[in-house]
Amino acid sequence: MKQGLALANPAGKRDGATLLIYHRIGGGTRDELDVPGGRFARHVRLLEGHDVVALDTALDRLDAGDTRESVVLTFDDGFEDVHTNAWPHLREHSLPFTVYLASGFVSRPMVWEGSTAKGSSGIGMSWAQLAEMVDSGLCTIGNHTHRHVPPQSLSVEELDTCTEATEHHLGVTPAHFTYPWGVSVPAMEDELRSRFRSASTGQLGRNLPDTDRMRLRRVPVRQSDPDAFFAAKLTGGLVPERAYAGVVGLAKKVGLRA
Repeated sequence: MKQGLALANPAGKRDGATLLIYHRIGGGTRDELDVPGGRFARHVRLLEGHDVVALDTALDRLDAGDTRESVVLTFDDGFEDVHTNAWPHLREHSLPFTVYLASGFVSRPMVWEGSTAKGSSGIGMSWAQLAEMVDSGLCTIGNHTHRHVPPQSLSVEELDTCTEATEHHLGVTPAHFTYPWGVSVPAMEDELRSRFRSASTGQLGRNLPDTDRMRLRRVPVRQSDPDAFFAAKLTGGLVPERAYAGVVGLAKKVGLRA
């Protein structure tokens, strides 16, 4: 189905910053958020010719009213398999990226309340592994709360505990945040604005100069995405992604497995 949807993608690059969401890389599970290592290597090749930039660079451009196409690679949670299976490719190709870190799971099983992950939970990266990537100049560390709390439990304590741990172990202060499960919490926006340059959500879309920096849009990458479907995320109007989301939503409503 995705292969067919990719063929319907309107051609041509789109303006603004595309923030791609990854989670696990090569974890060996059937979870849709676990992209096989070989497929990620192909994604790196498909990114050739695209302007892959750091999150701050993308925001600098938007702040200046610059709408040129850019791609930002983001990895949620901080799984160790990102260091094992993605980092070698990112380093080889000098690709900047952001890790939104749930600091309470460093070197621990990545298991939290409400997780729907399938298969092995995976382990969080160690502080040494995170430091290796940060010291390269390619990795930006973002805040993803300390315990990966659900939206209703988002608190100042969760934000600050993650930031304090990151400062202590890595010597950097996170300037960016992403909401667990991608669900924004309007009641927390004032606290977020006082702490971070940006906050990203799970809302599908690209980002333009007028996009609220506390509600950045992102584009998910899944295990079942064929290469053509992944490429469509970069070069078209996100029509295939929106169509697929609609099909999945409909299937859930009628009790089918998508």
